[in-house]
Amino acid sequence: MLSKITVISCFFCVSTIYAQLSSKRVKKQFVEQTIVLDSLSLVPGSLTIYKAGEKLSPNAYSISDIRATVRFNSKINDTLLFQYQVFPYAFGMRYQLRDTSKIFSQQKGDREKFLINTTPYTIQDVFGGKELNKNGSISRGINFGNNQNLGINSSLNLELAGDIAPNLKLLASVSDANIPIQPDGNTNKLQEFDQLFIQVYNDKVKLIAGDFWIDRPKGYFLNYKKRGQGLTFNYSAKGKWGGIWKTQESVALSKGKFNRQLIQGREANQGPYRLIGADNEPFIVILAGTERVYIDGKLLERGQDRDYVIDYNSSELVFTTRNLITKDSRIAVEFQYSDQSYARSLLQSSTHYQRKGVHVWFNVYQEQDAKNQNLQQELSLSQKSFLEGIGDSIQLARVSSVNQVGYIENQLLYAMIDSLGYDSVLIFSKDPATAAYRVYFQYVGPNKGDYVFSEQLALGKTYKWVAPVGGIPQGDYTPSRQLITPRKRQFLSSGANVKLNKNNSIETEFALSQFDINTFSTLDNADDIGQAGKLAWENVQHWKRDSSSFRWRNTLDAEWLSTSFAPIEQFRTVEFDRDWNVRGRNYRGNQYLAQYKSSVESAKNGKMSVVGQYYQVGEQFDGKRLFSEGNWRQKGWNATWDASYLQSKSTEENGFIRHRAALSKNLGKFTLGFIDDQELNTFSSQQQLSSRSYAFYDYQFYVSAGDSAMQQLKIFYRERYDWRPDSSANLKNAAKAISSGLEYKIKGLKQVQVSSLIGWRRLEILDSTLLQQDPENTAIGRLDLQYKTKKGDITLNTFYEIGAGLEQRRDFVYIKVNDGQGVYTWIDYDGDGIEDLNEFEVAQFIDQASYIRVFTPSSDYTKTYNNEFNTGFFWRPERRWNNKDGIYKALSLFSDQARFRVNKKVGSSDWESLLNPFDAALNSLDLITTNSSIRNSLFFNRTSAIFSGEYVISLNQTKTLLASGYDAKSTQSQELNLRWNFLRKFTSECKGSIGNKISAVDYTQNRNYTLNFWNAQAEVAFQPSTNLRYGVSFRRGEKQNIQGTETLKLQEFSGNIKWNQTQKGSLQGEVKYVNMNFAGNANSAVGFDMLEALQPGNNVVWNLSYQRFV
Repeated sequence: MLSKITVISCFFCVSTIYAQLSSKRVKKQFVEQTIVLDSLSLVPGSLTIYKAGEKLSPNAYSISDIRATVRFNSKINDTLLFQYQVFPYAFGMRYQLRDTSKIFSQQKGDREKFLINTTPYTIQDVFGGKELNKNGSISRGINFGNNQNLGINSSLNLELAGDIAPNLKLLASVSDANIPIQPDGNTNKLQEFDQLFIQVYNDKVKLIAGDFWIDRPKGYFLNYKKRGQGLTFNYSAKGKWGGIWKTQESVALSKGKFNRQLIQGREANQGPYRLIGADNEPFIVILAGTERVYIDGKLLERGQDRDYVIDYNSSELVFTTRNLITKDSRIAVEFQYSDQSYARSLLQSSTHYQRKGVHVWFNVYQEQDAKNQNLQQELSLSQKSFLEGIGDSIQLARVSSVNQVGYIENQLLYAMIDSLGYDSVLIFSKDPATAAYRVYFQYVGPNKGDYVFSEQLALGKTYKWVAPVGGIPQGDYTPSRQLITPRKRQFLSSGANVKLNKNNSIETEFALSQFDINTFSTLDNADDIGQAGKLAWENVQHWKRDSSSFRWRNTLDAEWLSTSFAPIEQFRTVEFDRDWNVRGRNYRGNQYLAQYKSSVESAKNGKMSVVGQYYQVGEQFDGKRLFSEGNWRQKGWNATWDASYLQSKSTEENGFIRHRAALSKNLGKFTLGFIDDQELNTFSSQQQLSSRSYAFYDYQFYVSAGDSAMQQLKIFYRERYDWRPDSSANLKNAAKAISSGLEYKIKGLKQVQVSSLIGWRRLEILDSTLLQQDPENTAIGRLDLQYKTKKGDITLNTFYEIGAGLEQRRDFVYIKVNDGQGVYTWIDYDGDGIEDLNEFEVAQFIDQASYIRVFTPSSDYTKTYNNEFNTGFFWRPERRWNNKDGIYKALSLFSDQARFRVNKKVGSSDWESLLNPFDAALNSLDLITTNSSIRNSLFFNRTSAIFSGEYVISLNQTKTLLASGYDAKSTQSQELNLRWNFLRKFTSECKGSIGNKISAVDYTQNRNYTLNFWNAQAEVAFQPSTNLRYGVSFRRGEKQNIQGTETLKLQEFSGNIKWNQTQKGSLQGEVKYVNMNFAGNANSAVGFDMLEALQPGNNVVWNLSYQRFV
């Protein structure tokens, strides 16, 4: 008996010690709605949850202590901090030494001993058991109402990772959500939430079903980086002779279409720069992560803290202040975009074998449009027949977009009339008797169409006809559309690299391409197939026995491309066409490129090389180029250079001399440097200099200092001179630019991080007859500061940036959706039954939310000067003075949190407006757009469970540039919130606010108003248990329109109840009685705002919701 007591006592002692040592847990994790905190059971009452430093009320969630799960009453979608304690056991698990179901019963007889029992599969078995990590959610829902049909919705989001068999792993991301948008392109790494796949793999095999990437295979001519949706298989194995085989096979639907776009930078314009499709589609969606952006041949990095950001959905590119964009910036962008004209299949196979001294590869690629599977482009039989007859002349594939559909409510329709002797003239009409034509208008350029933009309505744009003058069209739109032809690409390449001996190796490759730009037609197919070949020899000589010493490398390359050879993507260097002066010339013919390169290489010092090249395109271009490049480091000197001389003949004789060099000297803590860039590019015909000729010289001095591991400082001064040919065919100085700037960084410190940049540029036009460019003064600046005191009582984060760019005039339309699934509601203020643009309001109740607002791209931009300022300040004195006495103890009861966010764009370049983020008033004509939010919260006794207070000052302002004018909103308020838990089960809250609200637009008069308001509210809540809560409240307030005569006095009584069933669901209900004593026109925008979507007089509002967890 004593031994049993001893064992039991030891058991509880060990358990107690274990709990005391390791039961406290702190976890920070992203939460959607439900989370499993731990594998052990929670100590009841020990859980505390913080969101953004604020303690969450226990009423916001339900807990299962035994299962260690927390379910929130609504979706959180944020990172939370959990503090809790656990028992050393999981009480929800079953513990047993033997399976009692296996106990033999004598009553069942001996036959029971010989029965075969099969263990049924469980969900855990299907998904791989304990070796597989699972994360995700499954939801099912039902929608119903008195003005809509019964609807069922569901969602599946599941992530799996782990072992499913010995030496076989699974990685999966599965969802049934259809996501038509791309992620934000403002970070270096993307959240590719549309990547859905199942991957099974081990050391030799990898099989992916779903979304995947395929990258450039081994070889020279075949280049791609594609996104596909289907199957891809990778396999690697050792060969019989000790080599390694690697192969990849893919069959999929291609998700993108490739394009390469060249953009000439504009002075004092960081963007946005609009990307267009390969067939000049003006509005496209870029596939996330497929872009490669270059400036002057240098590859850039994506990210707000790097070189550029990109909006994939609007295909707009904006450069950060790290790269000042000027008239001389050469921008090249390679990307893929979503093209939904046809379903497009993708087949890919690449195999290569490598052993000592031998590398062989073979690649096959095919991408083809299914011409009979149209997606977003509808083709009639007559249109298909039309495309069949135009062959490769796809510029002729333009057809009428006028379709007779009859009258359809809530659509933009046109009537057809005769006017001024012209028949078939289209006019916008609302008459059901004549409005029978649905028309798509396409922009074709000035004086190339017969229609012009008329007005912007809620359903979209309308256009009107203008009569030709002297037979010359006066419009820029036509009722037509360009048909996209189905295409087919096939590519095959095969090559080998063989090491002949210690010093010599050869490489050869052959490629075959087929590109049919119109698979509807068999005409002009003779030029669809092209060939290419390459042969290269390399010799490497070591000047010493040590292989790390100097090497002398010689290479001889020759390549040939037939006239019809069509690469999948650009396989040469990004500025190859500019190096040879063939950019935009569209020379046709067989291409021959030969080069000899000799270089000296040193692992210690660098390398130097000299290259001789010859390039020919049929009989249209013939060029010879001498090129040298290198980088060398020695005794604190560092030099980098490239220089070339091109002599070519086409329709003109060309001489192109260019060099770029950078030289620096390390002087201990300081580095002095010089950079220059010079070009002389002359085109002449019959010894006469042509207008294409130019020259420039760009040089820069800089000094840098600091410890590269902690601090960096750089100051530079730069000048550039441009020459253009004058009327006498002589190069003359046309422009001068002066730039200067400073960069400073502090990194590697725990308490402070600083990154700053200031730049200035002045462009002077010396002769406006030679260079059509306005003079500009440009300033850019950027400050990124992060500061935190040692004890963490003060935290400061600041981001400040100035620059220049463009702002798009936004167009938008309202689209009707199912009731309750929209954001806006339509109020027919003028009673004409027509949905006008100024008759839509944000819905106050879910049953009224029947419309969504969709912004449509526009090509209309306005020059702006930009200022962005973001700062966050958090003062928590309790971290420093919590253990102090007197005044410090009293101050520790307070805390303050401030957030300032201002993003404004103005039309004036004066320094005060440019530098001061708070300068421009909302009604200023100089202010183009703004989106600002200022909020300061002063807390008292913030973490107390008994009493706390908060005083808030806030200002929110927005101003948007629309195609129809400006739309500005402003709300300014002061709030006081008090909370008092006067009894254990009772909580009281008092809230008071005072402020004003402004609406100002210039495209209509009935939306301009200024409201002064005040509100006071008191609420008492009774919570008898953790799953039941009652509440009653009273609110009183007044509103007055100081631009009009409208006034409002309101009183509101409400009661609510909330009931939670742990792990099952929750029921919420509320009833409000609201008395609106209103004077004014209730059927107006100001009336809708003041009445909060209710009616004058007495109103009863109720809502009841039930959420079920399944």
